[in-house]
Amino acid sequence: MNGKWGNLIILFVLLVVLVTANGEAKVAAQSQQPERVNKEISVPAKIAFTSNQHLFLADGRDATGKIKQITKDGYAQIVGWSPDGKWLLFVKYKGNDNYSTPGYVWIVSTDGSKAVQVDERAVFEMPKWSPKANKLAYTVNIGSNEAPRPLLIVKDVHEQGELALQSSTSADFADFAWMPHGENMLVSLPAEKNKPMTLALRTLAGKPLAAYPIAEPPKVEEGIYPWAATGLQVSPDGKAVAYFVRYNSGSLSADGVPIQWFDLTQPAKKPIVLGTGLAYPDWLAWTPNSEQLAFVDGTDRIATTNKQLKLADRAGKVKTVSPGPVVVDTYPVWIPKAPYTLLFTRGMSTPYSYDPKKVMVPEQGIWRRSADGAEQQVTKGEANTADYYPEPSPDGKQLLFLRLDRAEHGSLFIQGIGEDADKQVELIKDITGDIAYYANYLPPWVSVYWE
Repeated sequence: MNGKWGNLIILFVLLVVLVTANGEAKVAAQSQQPERVNKEISVPAKIAFTSNQHLFLADGRDATGKIKQITKDGYAQIVGWSPDGKWLLFVKYKGNDNYSTPGYVWIVSTDGSKAVQVDERAVFEMPKWSPKANKLAYTVNIGSNEAPRPLLIVKDVHEQGELALQSSTSADFADFAWMPHGENMLVSLPAEKNKPMTLALRTLAGKPLAAYPIAEPPKVEEGIYPWAATGLQVSPDGKAVAYFVRYNSGSLSADGVPIQWFDLTQPAKKPIVLGTGLAYPDWLAWTPNSEQLAFVDGTDRIATTNKQLKLADRAGKVKTVSPGPVVVDTYPVWIPKAPYTLLFTRGMSTPYSYDPKKVMVPEQGIWRRSADGAEQQVTKGEANTADYYPEPSPDGKQLLFLRLDRAEHGSLFIQGIGEDADKQVELIKDITGDIAYYANYLPPWVSVYWE
């Protein structure tokens, strides 16, 4: 009897030790703070990133290597820097993810000294900076979930973070985009019975300026039909827009939708169908001169296979850049300086399989495609790493990027590009985030403002 009870006591003690050790390991993992690894290199950039669901800021020129933690509860999602780099826009969710609890719009100053909640109401659609001024737009729902009444809110952000309401109008659209001059907006009106999908140009106060039907009225009796243009990406010259045509079926849209290009200067012409892809605006990129659009083509909601990089010119002629389905291409980004070079991520097509200790696309690197069409791999890690989020400097000589060593953990690196290429240097370690929907890694965990 004593032996039996003795064995039970030993088992109980072992269980307590194991549970305690596991709990301590989890706490240690969660409390692991990001750290500036190399303090000798001066990087002329302001850097925002996430770690353990929280938002952090770092000044690449700060020799002390100080990193400022901005949020200490909830879940932070980066939106991006203001046009002048003085404010970072982000959304803070009350829970531990960005889908099960409400999110609220915040801004924080570049040195992290002042954080301001923009609106006490939960955000309905993601906020967007004006391309020309410290002005932001977002939508809120003043109705119910069953009967939503969304409003478009436009606010000015003043020098010390004071907010001034510029306009509040009905948001009767599926998506919106700022026009390049920052004075008007292009909105997408969804299709209804006897009403076609339409793009509409409006003032910030909601005054109609122009309307562009981009399809015939839907046959609603058929059940499923093209519903609305989303992910609007207006060309820098304001003369064209690229977008995704979503269906009125979320499941069908998740596996790929038509990618179209519409010439705003020739509204009588029909949109040009460029291909079919996942509806991620981050995967559409215009050259600064508006002459080319880079986009990712390929169906299936999984982001680790069947994603091909393609280019379209102003006439709508499409050129395939990818060597074929053996690779997966994502995240096209143009270097701002002419002649325009395209950066993108490329790895071997990999079946979707989540293991927190492994990267999703092993050996994925960042590649460059020069204006003459020549391609070259820029970054190269190890067999167990994958590179994401290319952030080139305005002169095209330096590159910041995230190198993952696990599915949801990595470090920020810097290296030169092209003739200025040199060894890769780790800047900040212990950056973490979510692989997101089928490993699309969106929204990005890192945002950079080059100075």
